[in-house]
Amino acid sequence: MYRSTFLLLHLFIIITVFTSLFSGLRIATVTHDSFLLLSPILPEGRVHFWHMLSACTLTILSFSYLIYRKKNKSPPTGSKYHIFINQFGYLVFVASLITGWCVYFNLTQFNAHTIHLISALLIIAYLILHSWVYVIQYGKKLIKRLLFIPKRQFPWVCLLALLLATPLFFYLTLHNQTFLQVTSLKPQTLMEVDGLDTEEAWQNTPSIKVHTIGGANFIDGQTTVTIKALHNQHETFFLFKWQDPTHSLAHLPLEKTQDGWKVKENGFVNFDERKHYEDKFAVMLSHTCGNGADGTTHLGKKPLDNKPNNWHGKGYHASVDGNIRDLWHWKAVRTNDMVLADDNFIGPPAQPLHGQRRYSAGYLPDGKESGAYVMNWQWYSQTGVIPKRLPDTLTTPNQVLPWFGSSAYQSAKDNYPIGSQIPSVLYRSNRFEGDRADVRARGHWKDGVWTLELVRKNQTSSDHDVALQNGICMWVSAFDHSQIAHTRHNAAIALRYSL
Repeated sequence: MYRSTFLLLHLFIIITVFTSLFSGLRIATVTHDSFLLLSPILPEGRVHFWHMLSACTLTILSFSYLIYRKKNKSPPTGSKYHIFINQFGYLVFVASLITGWCVYFNLTQFNAHTIHLISALLIIAYLILHSWVYVIQYGKKLIKRLLFIPKRQFPWVCLLALLLATPLFFYLTLHNQTFLQVTSLKPQTLMEVDGLDTEEAWQNTPSIKVHTIGGANFIDGQTTVTIKALHNQHETFFLFKWQDPTHSLAHLPLEKTQDGWKVKENGFVNFDERKHYEDKFAVMLSHTCGNGADGTTHLGKKPLDNKPNNWHGKGYHASVDGNIRDLWHWKAVRTNDMVLADDNFIGPPAQPLHGQRRYSAGYLPDGKESGAYVMNWQWYSQTGVIPKRLPDTLTTPNQVLPWFGSSAYQSAKDNYPIGSQIPSVLYRSNRFEGDRADVRARGHWKDGVWTLELVRKNQTSSDHDVALQNGICMWVSAFDHSQIAHTRHNAAIALRYSL
């Protein structure tokens, strides 16, 4: 019976480990470009679900194996080589499990995500070192030894325990949340959305800290976000603070060269700019609180059936369960002077449009009545562009280019010297109007810290907004002069409104 139990655990561990490794390596491609070389053999789609399920299963199997070893106290057998390799395997498996759960439960300040990745790579080494002797010794017979257990010896009790414990543990894990207390404001309290936390109400309200990881350009790819929230009868106010050592406002500036104007970029051609870009911050809201950004993250080059590939090979955001997720996208150059965040949403994958260079799947803007910013080039090419408008006087490229104060491009009047830089963001008006302007926002950077205030009505008339109320879940992401390479966290933040 002990041997059949061992074989069952061994078989389940093999399946679970390979599921965990392949899904984990796909997740790693988001932050580590070198792993994109493995993309053809890695799974695509909602791999966070499978990675989480395999993590829960592997944890249950590990405890089951400890119980098995406690009951079966026979000394270890095999050569010194196998004993050493097995001890090495135990070490890296334990390291992988501990650091994986640290990442999930937001205990990542000690670079748990890096140790988790290293331990996963060491598991691959262990699998090779552990299995090659058995493959040589048994050949095809090894498959039979692993897969076939005599019916009279089958450990049915062990199997039943695993089938009951794993789904229960998985369910409990998915419902792990951090709670944010939304403090009630006094009726006479007035709040100014200025990117500062000087009001007494902000000083007296409790905060939570969420450690986010995986972003480009941050120190070790991580930053801690401090969050506070206030509400009155009509609106909810949020305050976010995060460390960002660089005040990044150069958003794809246009530079005059001997061959004409070119966009200064280092990845924008694949929509993955990480150098010449503005700082940003995103907030997602949902009625549900699942992992993998509430099931909206679809990883891979073509993770959605019958939809285009993405340029960077990392994935899309889309909702495939029929629910809308609200997404507020604050941008230090494009929307900060509007005193707005771009009110977007994540919905079902959109139909591709003919001639559309960038397909964004389910990540779409709310509707607007008027107002917008556009890119200040007629048609993008990596080799050169023609500006739509030129500033009347040379200005810093870290600003937006207003419609008034600029003139339509004419080559005869293009007398800027080589090396000149002009803004790439062109305002056609000074702010959005309509649903897309539902979120007021203002950010302020000082001494390596961004402070961002956001406010929105608790109830709006938009079908693309999520009502702000008790139990709504939230996720946050910070961008340090990067287009898509943002930080992230796993466990949702559930809003708790004071009565």
